Amino acid sequence: MDVDLLKDCGKVVTFQGGQSICREGETGHSMFVLLKGSAEVLINSFSDNPQSVGLVEEGSFFGEMSLLESKPRSASVVAVSEQVIVLEVSETDFAMLLLNATSITYRILLSLNNRLNTMLDKIDETDKRFVYQYKKNPIYQTVQKMDVRSFDAIAKKDPDYVWTLLKYLSSSLEKLNTEYIQQLSK
Repeated sequence: MDVDLLKDCGKVVTFQGGQSICREGETGHSMFVLLKGSAEVLINSFSDNPQSVGLVEEGSFFGEMSLLESKPRSASVVAVSEQVIVLEVSETDFAMLLLNATSITYRILLSLNNRLNTMLDKIDETDKRFVYQYKKNPIYQTVQKMDVRSFDAIAKKDPDYVWTLLKYLSSSLEKLNTEYIQQLSK
């Protein structure tokens, strides 16, 4: 990851353990890259008690779904380590980042794709037909075959298609998260 390029596109922010980095339901005007420490992702949408859906480790991205979808944040992220340092990338800088840093954009795409596949694996245990419909989608199949070279070629030729890929992954992940949390709350 090109941290220097990232630092030109955002500001470094420090959080103490237990502090919220972002809150579910708030309007997202930035995404985050975890530079130091770890954080927990919590969802409270379908129950009275927040449910942990995972940890965010150093080098990971979060909050990009809110920017891609122009919707409120789908989860809260809370600092777990004694000190957590993140790079906060604004909405404006995010658009520039997507266009000018294909290696970072590819990492965001991979991150979303990995989260989507993890969620599909969880749901596959209970609803194979639902998962099959996702896996048949041509955009899903394109992303699964993509490597950094093919992504770079697509990004140079058609940046709007890169945006389409990212939005597809983001919206699919949001739908699957909702589906999964609803299954858990039954």
